[in-house]
Amino acid sequence: MILVIGATGNIGTEVAHLLVKAGATVRALARDEAKAKAALGPKVQVVQGDLEQPASLAQAMKGVEKVFLVTPLHLDQVAMKSAAIQAAKQAGVRHLVMSTGIGAGPQAGVEIGRSHGRSQEEVIATGIPYTFLQPTFFMQNMMMFADAIRGQGAFYLPLGESRVSWVDARDIALVGAKALTEAGHENKAYPLTGGEALTCAEMARTLSDVLGKTVNHVDVPLAAARQGMLDAGMPAKLADMMNELYALGPAGHLAYVADTVKSVTGQAPRSFRQFAQEHAAAFKG
Repeated sequence: MILVIGATGNIGTEVAHLLVKAGATVRALARDEAKAKAALGPKVQVVQGDLEQPASLAQAMKGVEKVFLVTPLHLDQVAMKSAAIQAAKQAGVRHLVMSTGIGAGPQAGVEIGRSHGRSQEEVIATGIPYTFLQPTFFMQNMMMFADAIRGQGAFYLPLGESRVSWVDARDIALVGAKALTEAGHENKAYPLTGGEALTCAEMARTLSDVLGKTVNHVDVPLAAARQGMLDAGMPAKLADMMNELYALGPAGHLAYVADTVKSVTGQAPRSFRQFAQEHAAAFKG
């Protein structure tokens, strides 16, 4: 029995589907059972629970041997992960695969990295064999610009001419599923990137080519990016944390390309062109 926590997000949904395809017995923790059942299909057992209500986790953990854990960017993500980690310890879970972030650790240069680092240290302290997935920026984050690309032929990111090794969330999920279904991935941390580091201008040219219309990248100051996040309803603290991440780009810290996806799965990571082609309908309207 493998429990997937975060099963209705970009990574978790794909992990659940891959595990089912591999023949595993899969359970999903979800706040909204109906939403989860619709997303995951009849072969995934859905149990109601909430990481913000730790007492709700014990039932979900019964009989579980392995756990996949991912949480969204959230002000309480360390506490949310902690609830799952401690419930897994109490349940005698034998392997915990957790998605954090590239460069995560106690001494990371950005707050999100340090938060992920605290969660990793907590897992290590439990003694549960672990696999940490440490991805860079998700290609799926570009979907937040779908309206702007359709209507204005533009997307807005404060990355200047910096290069970023964007990774497809489905490749993160593929590594996670391999770690859960194969031996040899215990007590390892896997940095996860795409196969190339691209500038936003290169991404815009790819989108233009795929969509058959001109798409431009508009570089915006961090202050404007922050205001945009606030206008979209993001808490100020999270907007500041996101801007710390964006600032890593011009400093040259987001261009690292790892070979982890290929070495773990045997498959090359999806390219941004593939992503754009597969999501062209959303960008065209």
